[in-house]
Amino acid sequence: MSPSISERGYARPELLADTEWLASGLDDPQVRIVDARAAQEYAEGHIAGAVNLDGFGGIPRAENNDMAPPEEFARIASALGIGNDQTVVVYDTPSQRMGMVAWAFLYYGHQDVRILDGGITKWQAEGRPLTKTVPAVSPTAHVARPVEAVYCSLDQAKAAVDRDDFVFWDTRSLDEYEGERSAAFGTVTRLGHLPGAAHLDWVELLDPDTRTLKPADELREMLAARGITPDKQVAGYCQGGARGALGALVLQVLGYSRATTYAGSYLQWSNQPDTRVDR
Repeated sequence: MSPSISERGYARPELLADTEWLASGLDDPQVRIVDARAAQEYAEGHIAGAVNLDGFGGIPRAENNDMAPPEEFARIASALGIGNDQTVVVYDTPSQRMGMVAWAFLYYGHQDVRILDGGITKWQAEGRPLTKTVPAVSPTAHVARPVEAVYCSLDQAKAAVDRDDFVFWDTRSLDEYEGERSAAFGTVTRLGHLPGAAHLDWVELLDPDTRTLKPADELREMLAARGITPDKQVAGYCQGGARGALGALVLQVLGYSRATTYAGSYLQWSNQPDTRVDR
């Protein structure tokens, strides 16, 4: 059994939700649960009361893979019955999908967003039930106000190359980072990674047995070994943004106040005519 969230030394434990806490609050109207898995997985069984927002295809994007205007996200959140004053708890198996959904809520200005620690994997391991019933929701008037401090744009990424106080964190697999292959999401014109990027695969952030987030000391040690430290501005990225968003969220949990997500990620970067790629 892994230590509880409060025992792992996080600077911002409020960004995580415990399965026991969620189970005791399933009937709380102030809590909205978001299942970030694919629609088919959701249909096969989900936590009672959860609505579905696919972390890969459900978050609106602009044509160049930037984040979409706030009105588009507000429309989706409103249709899911999520109000600005509610606590949003996001889960999946867990994988990177939850990172993109939770980070998107943070980016668009939602005040209380949490990731379910261990996700549906831990939930089921504890013998907690699932349902196939899709909850009836009443649309809200959700308002989205982007928080630019957690976002790294393409222009900002270009300007950050070779800056001593900035580090790109490549959260992809090692063979993607080294330019041996490309992920299936989107088409890249050049294999490799952003200039000077540090590499730490997102899967290393989670305990392999419980799928919960590793303790803070262990995470900080892994990150520091790669030059990812609290004094630097960090932009997490991957192929399309989901793994990088999870990385940035973990940095927020650790209290790295300058953590951002380069949401355009390698898909955007590799297709620019004026960007450098390292291998």
